[in-house]
Formats: sequence, structure tokens, C-alpha cells
Amino acid sequence: MGAYVDRTMQPATERALETYWAAQLGVPADAFEQDGVVVGETAHDDNVQIFVREGTVAVGAPSTLVAECRAHADELVSVTVDDPAALGRWVTDRIVPVETVLGPAFYGYTDAESVAPVESPARVLTATDEGAYGRFQRAVPADEWDAGGPAFEPGETVGIEADGRLVAAAGYEVWDERIAHISVVTHPDYRSRGLGRTVVSRATERALDAGLWPQYRTLDAWPWSVALAEGLGFERFATGSLVVAQPSNR
Repeated sequence: MGAYVDRTMQPATERALETYWAAQLGVPADAFEQDGVVVGETAHDDNVQIFVREGTVAVGAPSTLVAECRAHADELVSVTVDDPAALGRWVTDRIVPVETVLGPAFYGYTDAESVAPVESPARVLTATDEGAYGRFQRAVPADEWDAGGPAFEPGETVGIEADGRLVAAAGYEVWDERIAHISVVTHPDYRSRGLGRTVVSRATERALDAGLWPQYRTLDAWPWSVALAEGLGFERFATGSLVVAQPSNR
């Protein structure tokens, strides 16, 4: 995947990301400057989101669960917050029955000063690539495509070809007019060749050119994916987990 780069994001970028995520989790704007657990109220859904950044454990919970989460917040310090099973047990035992825990996940970001792009023939796809894109998508297992396959958007989606066919693609979805959430998928027959890295690199450059914060999110259970991001200059901003409550109990 290449060597890690010896660069760091600008302090202003980190502060902006801290402010953004504090708002998303409903915690005070300076929450990530404090050690310990802080619980905020979110307006998004019934799930509990947990963000671990250095000494801070920020918990975003819906209004129906905020009181319970705050009442048991100190116990979360002793829970292995990077362990989905431990998080699930904590929420199930203390808060609400859990359906699943998504994570722990790497939330990585880069900026113009820390990015380490790679040279490649990756290019922005056009409308004439739609047929090739369809064939590429059919070659990827459906569950893998659902997890990371970018939508085909002529003039936006990035792809790379090998042996006369499309073999990797990346794109991004804009969150709140600020974050470029990157997705990537590679043809099963062309993995471990660095092709995913090349399209993510090109998509990242495009996001930066658009004035967005490129975000690469992947499970820590997939170290090769984390290494891909870090090799391009993405830094771990936080480790996140999403605790999904059982629908029948909400």
C-alpha cells in the first residue's frame, strides 16, 4: 500500500472537524478538548453513536435515551470502547436492547497540507462509460457493492481501467456541504494491486479542489483499507461506533 507519509493536518482543519462532529453528536463545542465521557442529544435517529478521540468519549443519543446514557456515562470509561461486543453489552445492559453494533470504524481526514496523492491514469468517467460501469458493478459481489460501491455520476465518479475494462472506481457524497464522504470498490480479480488507492487519490484531490474535507471511513477490522487511507495522508480523527437499537423496543 506504500509507506505512511510524515505529514499532519493543519490545526485549523482539526478544530473545524471537532466543531463539526461536536454539533453532530450534540455535545459542547469544546467537548474534544476534555478527557472523559460527554453525552449529547442528537436529532437524527434512535441509535447511539460513540466517537472516541484521544481522551474524549463523545456519545450522541436521541432524546429518549439521553438521560439513561448520562446516568451510566462513567461506566463507559471502563468499557473497551473499540470492542463492538463490549459496547453492545454496555448499551444492552444499561440503556436499551441492541440489534447490532457497527464498528469500530476508522474516521480519517486529510487536507491540502497532509494529502499524499499518487500518480496514475485514473480519470473522471463520462456518460460513455456507463456500459463499462454496469459490467464492473455486476462483477462485484452485491454485499460488497452495497458497502462501498459509488454511484455512477458522469463527470464526478473516478475510475481506472486494466486489460480493457473498468476495474476500480471511487466517488464521494457531500455531507452538509462540508464533508466529502469517499466510497471505493475494486474488481475482485484486480485487488492487492494498488488500484483502489489510485482512484481514492484522484477522488480526494477533486474533493480538496472543491473546498471539501475528504473523509475516509472504514472498519478497523479491515487493516488493508485503513492502510490505504493512511498511505494517502488520511489521519485518524476518531474511532467511531454506531449502536443500533432493536426496532421493536423503540
